[in-house]
Amino acid sequence: MLGTLIFVISGSQTALRYLEQQAQISIFFKDDFSEENILGFKSRLEEDGRIASVKYVSKNEAFEIFSQINKDEPVLLENISPSILPASLEVKALNIGDLRVLAEEFSQVDGVEEVRFFEDIIDRFKFWSNVIYIIGFVLVAVFSLISYSVIIATLRTTIHSKGIELEIMKLVGASNAYVKNPLVYQGVFLGFVSSFIAGVAMVMIGVIMKLYNMFDYGLTFGFLPRLYIQPLVFSLLLFVFLIFSGCLLGLLGSYTAVKRYLKY
Repeated sequence: MLGTLIFVISGSQTALRYLEQQAQISIFFKDDFSEENILGFKSRLEEDGRIASVKYVSKNEAFEIFSQINKDEPVLLENISPSILPASLEVKALNIGDLRVLAEEFSQVDGVEEVRFFEDIIDRFKFWSNVIYIIGFVLVAVFSLISYSVIIATLRTTIHSKGIELEIMKLVGASNAYVKNPLVYQGVFLGFVSSFIAGVAMVMIGVIMKLYNMFDYGLTFGFLPRLYIQPLVFSLLLFVFLIFSGCLLGLLGSYTAVKRYLKY
């Protein structure tokens, strides 16, 4: 479950990161604002550290886009010419949180007729991003607690079933470590086997994603926006992480069970 949740969270965050990167501000200019002035303004924006990219859309390019969108309505196209449509700049920010501030700044610039950006969509992106984070971390914590409890319950059953055997070992002079260590090793073994099976399943998911060219640009997390890892490599790293976390969880669970149910 931990491996699956990590994959789901990473995939969701990657998809949201891609959508956030598509969010942009459209700056429409007045007809009397020359192309030279627009390009000069574009150059200044490209020097702004908050901006990822700036694209100039001329009147003719705007008409081509408009014609493509309304290609099934020839009557509408007959009444539209390139001169009617405004030239514009399409601005993408490095941080989606800067879009609102940038939009307000652009609206104050001379020659700008209108500034548009889909604020409601951006807010929805941020909302679902936070929801996925919260639900993901809560579920990881819950399933980790469940796994920890299962290991303790398993070791408790083992200790109770071997109660007489353990007492005899102590009576004949066995040390505390000699009695306890095999039980601790059993917990670690349970954690290793379960995490190994889970890790193999994660690698298979990575192979399938590779075969079907899913997330070709890589997987990432919201707190590591510039780091993208190919799905197969990601699954291999996840395999190692699951082995480590499974053994650690088994060690903690078995140590707790031994300490609680063996009074020596």
